[in-house]
Amino acid sequence: RGRQRHQRDNNRNHNFDIATARGFNKENIKLLTTYFFTDFPDNVRAKTCFNAFLSYGDIAEVVIPAKRDKGGRRFGFARFDRVADPRKLEIDMDNILIGRVKISVNLSRFHRPEGNNSGGDRNAERKGKHVNNHYVHNRPRYSSTNGRQQSHHSRENMKDSYAYAVRSGDASRLGDRQQTIVLSYEAEKNDLLRLQKAFIGVVVHTGMTYNIQNAFHAQGYFGVKATPLGSNLILLEGQEDGEMEALMEDAKDWLDQWFKEIRPWNPKDVDVARLVWLRIFGVPAHAWNDLFFEQVTKPWGTFLNTDDVTSKKLTMDVARILIRTSCQK
Repeated sequence: RGRQRHQRDNNRNHNFDIATARGFNKENIKLLTTYFFTDFPDNVRAKTCFNAFLSYGDIAEVVIPAKRDKGGRRFGFARFDRVADPRKLEIDMDNILIGRVKISVNLSRFHRPEGNNSGGDRNAERKGKHVNNHYVHNRPRYSSTNGRQQSHHSRENMKDSYAYAVRSGDASRLGDRQQTIVLSYEAEKNDLLRLQKAFIGVVVHTGMTYNIQNAFHAQGYFGVKATPLGSNLILLEGQEDGEMEALMEDAKDWLDQWFKEIRPWNPKDVDVARLVWLRIFGVPAHAWNDLFFEQVTKPWGTFLNTDDVTSKKLTMDVARILIRTSCQK
């Protein structure tokens, strides 16, 4: 886990919030791969970010300067050791949620391959274009006949479109041709032995599962691993035998703030509720508000909120919306 420390740069007179791995040697910093991240909550410290990055690779250091960018946002740098595919790691980490806020992660410009503009690629993806393989979303082509435009797309193709699903209010029609597949799987003995010692927590409010690991750390409980199974259920595992049982006995009042119930793990424990980020293209400027987003996302789930870029209208080419839905839909 990261060690929290503060540092002052005498030349620039700025404070730094820093969390480092044990045994971190700053002399090897040039061998590390650095990522720039932003859009995280104001109350989040470097140690929390360090723990969020921990499951993605060999995180060596997280640095958060006290100063902010030109837009007034906080930002930081995460340095990883032994990164096999920097671009893939960038894409994976760009989906990290801290609390209920999705952070933005980009490969530091000092580590981008020459001629590769990561931001440009991502903007192209947001617009439906894949630069590397020169793929562009198909759009209807029109020919003029007696002053009128005729679409070459058939009506059958239009029935499979996003617009048709929204207008008809039946998003499930897009999946009519999907087949149900039943799988039989025999679990590994080691996995079963580990899970038989685990517990399932049912949170008080939907969505709290994504905050609980940070809450455990903030309270000083570092011996419990909390893994969200969805927005209602969370898997609780003690790093040592009996650690979770001891916590349930010693910190019952604190746990009651988070959980309606804590019970032993059962193979049938599956959380069907999910928090899902949707990207919606082509929203008119006059409809760019929560009322419209709530209406347009109804076929898929319950509208929760939008990301920082969408709510502040920093760009209006694509709206990124968080909804609560079911994995059975």
